[in-house]
Amino acid sequence: MSRVQKFREIRHFKRKLILAFSFFILTLFVGIGAVDYSVSTLLCGKEGFGIFSVGPYGNDYYKISVFNNSLYINTKYISRDYKRLVEWINSKKELFIPKK
Repeated sequence: MSRVQKFREIRHFKRKLILAFSFFILTLFVGIGAVDYSVSTLLCGKEGFGIFSVGPYGNDYYKISVFNNSLYINTKYISRDYKRLVEWINSKKELFIPKK
């Protein structure tokens, strides 16, 4: 077996191994998602995923839940910082790109 053929077989083996592992992970996540969706439908009567959920909570908050551990994000500060960033970019854009 030549050196070129040996390394070609190693590359093909690595590719097959990565592909098999990717399909395993994909199948695992799809299976967990299907089970979570059906259990939520049967037990809680609501259709949706219970492992991970994101939704609004009041006017200024978003609730992110992972395994019933909740994280509340105040969007008031994020929107304020976003507006400041856009204003800053627009002011710098006028310096570099003159109006015609």
